[in-house]
Amino acid sequence: MPSAPGELVWLPLGGAGEIGMNLSLYGYGGKWLMVDCGVAFADDRTPSIDVFVPDIRFIEERREDLVGLVLTHAHEDHLGAVGYLWNRLQCPVYATPFACGLLRRKLAEAGLDRQTPVTEVPPGGGFSLDPFSVDFIQLSHSIPETQALVIETPAGRVLHATDWKLDPDPLIGPRTDEDALRSVGEKGVLAMMCDSTNVFVHGTTGSEGPVRDSLADVVAAQTGRVVITMFASNVARLESAVMAGVATDRSVCLVGRSLLRIADIARECGYLRDCPEFVDPRDVGYLSRENVLILATGSQGEDRAALARIAMDDHRDISLQDGDTVIFSSKEIPGNERAIGRVQNALARLGVKIITEREEHVHVSGHPARDELATLYSWVKPPLLVPIHGESRHLLEHRRFAESNGVPATAMAENGEMLRLAPGPAEVVDFVPAGRLAVDGKRLVPSFGAVLRARKRIGFSGVAVATLVFNGKGQLIDEPQLSAPGVFDEDDADVEAFDRAIDEMEEAVLSLSPRARKDDEAVEEAARRALRRTMNEATGRRPQVQVHIVRV
Repeated sequence: MPSAPGELVWLPLGGAGEIGMNLSLYGYGGKWLMVDCGVAFADDRTPSIDVFVPDIRFIEERREDLVGLVLTHAHEDHLGAVGYLWNRLQCPVYATPFACGLLRRKLAEAGLDRQTPVTEVPPGGGFSLDPFSVDFIQLSHSIPETQALVIETPAGRVLHATDWKLDPDPLIGPRTDEDALRSVGEKGVLAMMCDSTNVFVHGTTGSEGPVRDSLADVVAAQTGRVVITMFASNVARLESAVMAGVATDRSVCLVGRSLLRIADIARECGYLRDCPEFVDPRDVGYLSRENVLILATGSQGEDRAALARIAMDDHRDISLQDGDTVIFSSKEIPGNERAIGRVQNALARLGVKIITEREEHVHVSGHPARDELATLYSWVKPPLLVPIHGESRHLLEHRRFAESNGVPATAMAENGEMLRLAPGPAEVVDFVPAGRLAVDGKRLVPSFGAVLRARKRIGFSGVAVATLVFNGKGQLIDEPQLSAPGVFDEDDADVEAFDRAIDEMEEAVLSLSPRARKDDEAVEEAARRALRRTMNEATGRRPQVQVHIVRV
């Protein structure tokens, strides 16, 4: 299934038809170049799972032909899966200094820091990985050093522009490099792969500069403790929040591992130089409430993040009370509404004032709205537009919008669909396995596999585990033992149903012939049927049932 001779193909294994978990492959001459390797975050539908990574079996089987992995920037949905998947890839990695700083820390946590060859490429730099050459173009986004990729091949040139905006005042890093993008357009491209996240948003996204001024005004208007929660990776917003603290004579405290990590990496790379030293969380209690500003992780309602623990009054060092304020300097990512609502309700019960982007100008997106997309089309003049970074509805709308703005042709592929870019018209020419793997402790398991299906059934309906002990003659030595967490309570009605389930199971087993009682499969089936029937009659549920046979 490699690309045919002289054929250039694009193959998304993540991030096409969804937001998050971005991973693209470009194939030419039997060789492959990977762009990004990100995670997607789980929600309430996947108990005990926090993170998903792409199913990479296609390229894993061809890793000898994988020339390298290029990271466009340091967001988790573009970089976060490298530590989970690099052992299956075994390829060199290329990224800017800021992305490398974050990646090396993640690789160290995975025990891969000494094994993984990581090459720093300066913003706007370039390198060759035969038969591909890659040049970076600097983009403004909500994290430093985001890069578009100009991927040159013998079949032609592609512009891969994921995660960007046209910000006239980005605060951290340069503006999107208009001259470089125009130059690429003048040279000509086969196709432009382009961010679709905000395709439904009219006008422009807005700039970080005004948010800084607004944050300072909002903080100045508050009494008591103030907490600002944001995406940790937004270094410009982090700096703006710190500047708001300085402007209002509040000492600033960072709470949350990812915020501390990003601040360290940013300083290593020359950012946040004008920020004062941060207050240790253990010392916040010694400061008057009106003289402290806390920056906390957890803007998406994550259970383990600092804000959730503060809201539940379960944080070791930080507490909030009536008269304090929490500012959500962030956007609700689709799918996180319930988690965010839980945290905000918990804050409300404490008497905390909540401010979001709906009440004040405390957030702007890092992705292009429709006017910015149209501007990029005019600079690059792509003959073919391929929408990326979006759910199906975003990709389809982006095709319609591009066509309405004079782009000659558009094409679309979702995860697992191999899109031929050249020669000839763009079309899907093959399909490969694609999907998600769940990070389950120290292992990766299929997101729709038996392990998670069983866990979901247990979560919804409970589990019943029965143990029956027989002697050598096939006789029960004692009454069957039953454990049914998540099925029966300890009240009188459930105790009666519990006892009845044991009796029915015992009766079903004893009704078997002496010969059948010596057959483990026959005993298990009889006991299982009896348990399922009686528990369904008692509860209306069908818990997962396991029967263990012990013979002594």
